[in-house]
Amino acid sequence: MAYDGDGIRVSETAGGVTTKYLVDSLNPTGYSQVLDEIVNGAVTKTYTYGLRLITENQVSGSTWTPSFYGYDGHGNVRFLTNTSGTVGNTYTLDAFGAQIASTVTTANTYLYSGERFDSNLNLYQLRARFYNMLTGRFETMDPGPARSVASCGSQADDIVHPGALHKYVYAQNDPVNHIDPSGRDIEEEGELSQISEEARPTIRELECDALYEEDLVVCRALGSTFCYAQAAERYAACLVGRPIPPFPFYLP
Repeated sequence: MAYDGDGIRVSETAGGVTTKYLVDSLNPTGYSQVLDEIVNGAVTKTYTYGLRLITENQVSGSTWTPSFYGYDGHGNVRFLTNTSGTVGNTYTLDAFGAQIASTVTTANTYLYSGERFDSNLNLYQLRARFYNMLTGRFETMDPGPARSVASCGSQADDIVHPGALHKYVYAQNDPVNHIDPSGRDIEEEGELSQISEEARPTIRELECDALYEEDLVVCRALGSTFCYAQAAERYAACLVGRPIPPFPFYLP
């Protein structure tokens, strides 16, 4: 295997065949993704992404054959369809990604959580580390925090959650509710995982919202217009981290 200066895998040799990867690290998924696979100077597979992998187009003989990915609520690839919508490949996986059953008519390497499975190693390539779905563990220690798009917390430095202290465990032993596409940080699964960290409410914002709601209850009881202005001032101070004035600090 060969990696670039950013630690991204750019080629792999197996059985005397070298496959090179054209990787895009700036895409809507927030993680480095393989766009093309190249063998002997010729492109053999191409991939299209939105918020997750949409299609795979691969050469079969001299014909390009596209496949479209279907996912479950966890983000696992459950089936592939052709251009007419006919289901070809189907997959059933357990919580940690071990394959329970499958029907395969088209070569495909993307399965658990929509991530790339390396059949030569029988491991998932989760960027910073390789993951063994049979043990629910990474093959190497947690390299430490490196905030990615949509990350919720490092598995190495979060002492609040005991599961985060294990340096090899996958998704804090909670693969139903979390995934770890970077090999460094878990993220929540489901719709929230499609929202960038910047778009999510911070803890401070949530606390300030709760404070503002409490103030509004008082203002409604007092029936004072000025009280609402004070509540807004306290809310603004809370959001920017300034000392919050006592409430109600003045009522005419």
